[in-house]
Amino acid sequence: MKNIRNIVMFAVLTAFFAWYGVSWGYRTLYREPRKRLGGEIAKFKTEIETGKSNCAMWNQGYDQFCGFYARSLPRLPNEARSLYTQWLLELLKYCNVEGGDVGGNNPTRAVFGLNFRFNVKGTCSLDQLTRLLFEFYCASYLHRIAAMTLVPVDGKEGQVNFNMTIDAIRLQQPFEAAPYPLQDQLPRFYPYVVRLQSNNPEAYRLISERNLMQAAKGGVDRADYAYLTAINLVDGVPEVWLTLRTDDSITRAKKGDTVRIGSFRATVVDIIGQEDMLFERDGMRWLVTLGDCLNQAYAVAPEAVWQEK
Repeated sequence: MKNIRNIVMFAVLTAFFAWYGVSWGYRTLYREPRKRLGGEIAKFKTEIETGKSNCAMWNQGYDQFCGFYARSLPRLPNEARSLYTQWLLELLKYCNVEGGDVGGNNPTRAVFGLNFRFNVKGTCSLDQLTRLLFEFYCASYLHRIAAMTLVPVDGKEGQVNFNMTIDAIRLQQPFEAAPYPLQDQLPRFYPYVVRLQSNNPEAYRLISERNLMQAAKGGVDRADYAYLTAINLVDGVPEVWLTLRTDDSITRAKKGDTVRIGSFRATVVDIIGQEDMLFERDGMRWLVTLGDCLNQAYAVAPEAVWQEK
């Protein structure tokens, strides 16, 4: 019996140690290494996906940078300053700016390359200034207007002296063999750059028709003292006479003419009989009666039809 009991105990102990050894070997030599390997594989997969995402972002960024470099000023600083100054002078001449002048300082070094600062001044009307700003922002150079001041010209209604501070950028060459920025020429490649809501300069004419200088000048708006005082036939054609009561000056206009008095800008649409004038302003039609001020006109419904008399 004693031998049998020893044999049973030995068998049990042997089975226990065998189970423990197999369990320890499975856990230590197979399961844990496999788990670590799975974790490393997952980590590598995450790093691969991150790398792919970074590469995609770098490729996209490189394409964008290529667009920026293609718009950069020339690599040679002297050429960049001279050519861009010439372009500004041509722009002033194109917009009929009086006394247009361009000055510039030595460029300052920045992280991205060189920053050129130019000072542009001249005298023009608000129409010409609006055209100047339109042409400036249509050009795809890496430039911006950092500051601008406007001062009304005494004795010249609608004329202003302007002074602009313009910053233009010359980026560093992305790599030695890069074809851009050009060495001694302004960018010849003009990618489409969306800066303005409309590419039609007529869309911005409303800006120049506003009386922007009234607040700067102070005083009163001449349109508040302009009255329809007469409707006469001149060579068989009806003509309105508008009297400015501040100086008794008279402005005459026929159908189709544009009237400009102070902040008032409008086109004569029709002259009705001997008492009424119909004009169009800001896309709407207005009716003013003989003896009334222009700013006292009544809005006319779009469906209204007027017969010429």
